[in-house]
Amino acid sequence: MKQSRQPGWNPTRRNRNIGTAKQGHGQDNRLTIPDDWHNYRMFWERLTRFKAIFREIGRHKVTFLVERTRANSYHACTVDDVFHVLDHMPFADARNIDLVILRQPKRKEEILNRAWGRLAFYAEVGDYSGTAIILEAMEPSGSILWRRSVDPEDVKELERIRADGDQISVTKRGYEITTSLESIRARQLYRTVPHEIGHYVDSRRMTHSEWESKPSIEKEAFAHRYADTMRDQLINAGVIPFARKLIPDNLINEGLNLSDFCPA
Repeated sequence: MKQSRQPGWNPTRRNRNIGTAKQGHGQDNRLTIPDDWHNYRMFWERLTRFKAIFREIGRHKVTFLVERTRANSYHACTVDDVFHVLDHMPFADARNIDLVILRQPKRKEEILNRAWGRLAFYAEVGDYSGTAIILEAMEPSGSILWRRSVDPEDVKELERIRADGDQISVTKRGYEITTSLESIRARQLYRTVPHEIGHYVDSRRMTHSEWESKPSIEKEAFAHRYADTMRDQLINAGVIPFARKLIPDNLINEGLNLSDFCPA
């Protein structure tokens, strides 16, 4: 799971390496995620065709930004799927989430920076900003290749992926993960969403400098523990699992497209 900047980061202060080889200048033939030097926003903030949908948790407004998907790629979780989970999380934790972004990654991003989801401590998309959970659209009929050489943390993640319902086979090239819309939904909804909130909760237990210096493996361990605890509580309360909240008429009424969530 990915995390990005915390509040206090100044987007107008550009990287001193811009325009140098260290930044990538002069290496256009390499496979890199394109950078717009006139736009300080990160690639996950650069949505094109999207619709804003609003929900309230208590008196806290959460804005859902839903980007159009390309052919054969879908948002596994609906707006109401994610809202249902957030609405049953501890309010003290869920109220810190301002945005939920359902985005369509570019193909190059999928190769270089694939993620089920990520947390942005501060994101700006059009007129909307705040702490964001970002979930990425995927092609459910495809497969993901995981390198053959794995460490103990990789083994744990592969077991989590298997528990989400994916099929994993060992090939000469590595571990091949066969996904489905259902398994991607289960992973993003029941694991990724609470995992990213766990990162936010963890970051608020310490100062900014302490969080920045904390080893990634420790950050991930806390977020996994938090997600596991929340998952168990939600299961015991009968909140999850639940059927996909996909009502075509409701999507149309809110200006969304059914084809972004399932085959037409």
